[in-house]
Amino acid sequence: MFELPKEEQAIEKKLTELYPKEWLLKTAIEVGFVKRDRKVDPVVFFWSLVLGFGVGLQRTLAELKRTYTSMAANKIAMSSFYDRFKPELVAFLKQCVQKAVADMANEPTVCMSATLKGFLDLLLVDSTLIHLHEKLANRWPGSRTNSSPAAIKLNLLMSAWGKGPRNVEVVEGKRSEQGLLDLGPWVKNRILLMDLGYFDHQRFQELDALGGFFVSRVKSNCNPLILRSLKKRKGITIAGQRFKAVKDQFQKETVDLEVMLSTKKQDNENRPLRVIGMWNENKKSYHFYVTNIPADCVTPEDIAKLYSARWAIELVMKELKSSYALEQISSADDCVVEALVYTAILTLIVSRNILGVLKEQYPQNTQRLTPLRWSKIFAATAYNVLNAVLIYEGINPRGYNPLTGAFLAEAIDPNVNRKRLLDPWVVFD
Repeated sequence: MFELPKEEQAIEKKLTELYPKEWLLKTAIEVGFVKRDRKVDPVVFFWSLVLGFGVGLQRTLAELKRTYTSMAANKIAMSSFYDRFKPELVAFLKQCVQKAVADMANEPTVCMSATLKGFLDLLLVDSTLIHLHEKLANRWPGSRTNSSPAAIKLNLLMSAWGKGPRNVEVVEGKRSEQGLLDLGPWVKNRILLMDLGYFDHQRFQELDALGGFFVSRVKSNCNPLILRSLKKRKGITIAGQRFKAVKDQFQKETVDLEVMLSTKKQDNENRPLRVIGMWNENKKSYHFYVTNIPADCVTPEDIAKLYSARWAIELVMKELKSSYALEQISSADDCVVEALVYTAILTLIVSRNILGVLKEQYPQNTQRLTPLRWSKIFAATAYNVLNAVLIYEGINPRGYNPLTGAFLAEAIDPNVNRKRLLDPWVVFD
């Protein structure tokens, strides 16, 4: 029997622990994706889908079917293969996503830097629209009838340095972001970075009451009551005034105000928040942020730098669309579309888990193993991963090429001294 070198099994071991073949088979049967006669092997189908179609190596279902047939070493009619793209497959892939999300929620967090000492994690939330065939407008109505009649909104919550999303929601494109963030005890002692789509006075108060923290940009129509300035300053008296009445009078100075935002509750039930203003010399304008992080914990300058870490989730959205084929869904079949959306998320999860293995094995290169660079290497070599994983499971005993060394040679950024976005906020051993 063919055996892999033990030092080269870390990636295969990680992925098969994430999705054991016994779990894949059991789940596929439970949701009805396969019957007990198993005309389709759910393990081979899953890995072929995630490591083939998910990275765009197979552009059509026919190509996916050819890969599946080759890997499973059994024949299946084209019509029978296409018939697998039904609600049962969507349910199967949803269960796979939920398993990874639950596993990641229980993972230990990284060692935070001195600036963020006392906080457990830095969480990012964002959404993106995936435009669909106009025939799907009834099932997936978009945000605009003319320019986007059919669209899916993908909402992700993730750690700034985690291995993938902590929460995933796939909803109609017309849905507002404000209804896509369910708060709970999980926010305690964690910082949540939000864009303007999630800006909501009541949400801020709920976060604060749950012991969570947040940073958001300030909406243009937001006009809180200023209680006092938290920085010594000369000039205009601002206590007791509304924000809009004085914001144009600041002279490129750093602004740090204690304010009260208007909400539906009585003022005495709400806690003051901070509005921070930092002058942007390039744009010749202020960037204003609202937060509940106390002034004695994080400076205004650090709040602005912290918010820039939101770029990490924007890169994830870019990765999903450019590397994992989310912008290439042209099918008018509802189940095919939904299955491929979940496939892209699973491909991202698998990719980040492999990157995590590389970082664990080579901690001296952690900062230079950047996600966006890695995604390109992974997309180009995912077929090798598919082959190696199936060999590891004893399904496809063909030739074996070590993965770790090949990945590491390409994935490490050659720019040793380049500054990284998350450098100020986490301690790399």
